[in-house]
Amino acid sequence: MLTELFLAGRYLRPKRNAVSLITFSSILGVTLGVAVLMVVLAVMTGFTDLMKEKLVETQAHFQIRDSWNRGIADPEKAVSIVRAAGADASPVVLSPVLVQSGRHLDTQSILFGANEEDLRRRLNLEEGILEGRLSLGRGEVVISSYMAARWRVGVGSKVLLHSAQRLTGLVHFKPDGSMEVNPDSSAYLPAEFTVTGIYSVGKSDFDRRIFFAGIDDAAELLDLPWGAATAIYCWGPDAFDQEDLVEKIRAELPGTLRLTTWQEENQQLLGVLAVEKRMMFFLLIFIVLVAAFSITNTLITSVYQKTREIGVLKALGASDGAVTMIFVLQGFLIGVLGSGCGTLLGFLVIHFRNDIMHRVSEWTGQELFPKEFYFFNELPAHIVTGDVLFIVLSSVILCTLGALLPALRAARLDPAKALRYE
Repeated sequence: MLTELFLAGRYLRPKRNAVSLITFSSILGVTLGVAVLMVVLAVMTGFTDLMKEKLVETQAHFQIRDSWNRGIADPEKAVSIVRAAGADASPVVLSPVLVQSGRHLDTQSILFGANEEDLRRRLNLEEGILEGRLSLGRGEVVISSYMAARWRVGVGSKVLLHSAQRLTGLVHFKPDGSMEVNPDSSAYLPAEFTVTGIYSVGKSDFDRRIFFAGIDDAAELLDLPWGAATAIYCWGPDAFDQEDLVEKIRAELPGTLRLTTWQEENQQLLGVLAVEKRMMFFLLIFIVLVAAFSITNTLITSVYQKTREIGVLKALGASDGAVTMIFVLQGFLIGVLGSGCGTLLGFLVIHFRNDIMHRVSEWTGQELFPKEFYFFNELPAHIVTGDVLFIVLSSVILCTLGALLPALRAARLDPAKALRYE
């Protein structure tokens, strides 16, 4: 084996130069293929992990809602069940509302009514405050930086909130289908709130839509009964390992309530991310496959160039298996060298990914990673050791298999004919 390995390494080098151009191009092909695979899979994994992290930060680990979306009149019963099981829970009020700032109307926002202390403990909202403070007293709201720019307001500004429940209550439908002003409705006035804080949690879709108010204010705006909630947010010890806890709570909840985990709430998104990662690997592995074919062509040329040397080896007693092993080891060495260089290059690109992205954006004048579409301010990446090992192993195997055809061709050479080769 040592002799075959020595000859394989010797055949990778030309007579005068340390590394031949053909060998260098073969190694370069494998290097680029491995590096591209590493970078893409690391970015896809980082994107998925960061997305999960942001989802857990901005949502409950699991939620309890009414099966018919009618709201929960007495949430304390469900809260006591959750806390008895070893988790924490808090009633919340969530609903789309119409926001008015001056003459500007915004229909894209969702009111999140909650206890101020729960927002501090569970959603870490206080860490995302950019201006003002986290205060949800009577008639106070905390909005995002996107909303502040969209509504042209700041800390201390006033905004008006209109709820669908109050607006629809102004209209009365007659039995014949016609409409009239509801005679039982009182004079309508929107609810006025003061902006006490401006936040950003770094997740674009959340920042664009969610603003916070006290749960009592939110319930009053939506004409909910006193103490009612639209959902119960729950947090367990571990958001990624809560199957037993969830099943235990589900078994004790009344039949009118349903429990959904954050994975179930975002099942479609998480499924798409998993499929994208698998498809990217499947497509990009063809880069390494092309490099393996180039190794096949390189070694076929090498076999013809070294026909007489192969004849001498076989005349001296080298077996067909030994000759085969020499050229298979050439492909193996190219795979190992290319994978090693590709892994190093991949680590460097991943480490400097944001610098590279910003530089390319400056050169092209185009934003390569718009946070409006991808929800994050920077390009995430997470290197998984298992992914790297799988990429390297796949590359080495493909390169070794790529050398098998020329190796078998060399093993079948007749020594007498090979020695006569000119």
